[in-house]
Amino acid sequence: MKKIIAVLAASLMLAGAVSAQGLGSLLGGLTGKSGSGSSDLGSILNTVSNVVYAFTGQTNVVSLPGTWTYEGAAIALSGDSAVANIASTAASGTVEKKMDEYLAKVGIKPGTMTFTFNEDLSFVCTIGAIPISGTWKTLDEGARVQLQFGKTLKFLNMTGTLKPSVTGCEMLFDSGRLMEFLKKALAYVAKQNSTASTFASLAENYNDMKLGFKLARK
Repeated sequence: MKKIIAVLAASLMLAGAVSAQGLGSLLGGLTGKSGSGSSDLGSILNTVSNVVYAFTGQTNVVSLPGTWTYEGAAIALSGDSAVANIASTAASGTVEKKMDEYLAKVGIKPGTMTFTFNEDLSFVCTIGAIPISGTWKTLDEGARVQLQFGKTLKFLNMTGTLKPSVTGCEMLFDSGRLMEFLKKALAYVAKQNSTASTFASLAENYNDMKLGFKLARK
């Protein structure tokens, strides 16, 4: 029992430093060396792993299969110095708000756009009631995603980063690539695309800006 308590205490201390998935991997090996109490220890470790997930709200990898709903714009900014990084972090909330406003003007509001990723590596991005299809794959052990659209968007290829969040994930792309997607997608669904130039001018104010979507699993 003392051993179980010790492992539990150590696990909780590590909660702020590792993800739930990492914790389960790190401690799961101990269950096979605990003698008659191995099943109890395994149960406790699984519980600890779930507690850590609830506390951090994320794991290291985003599992994409399923349907995701657009919740709002996502921004990642970085500058050339520590001061610039601090300033860009403070500015990101303002930029996200502006981008939300621009997207809303062309009909992209929370709940009006979805991504459905299928196990066969096909996907459908639906804007309003208009579907746009393609294929997808993850790169770098799930840290990035590559979207290959079909003829509808002139075979546009986009590679972005995936960031876990409390409600789901953030899918972020280089600003220029996202502008190209918005322009082509909005033209296809017969919506105004003049605001794409506004997005582009906004992006020019920051170095290494990544723009994208906050997504929640449906």
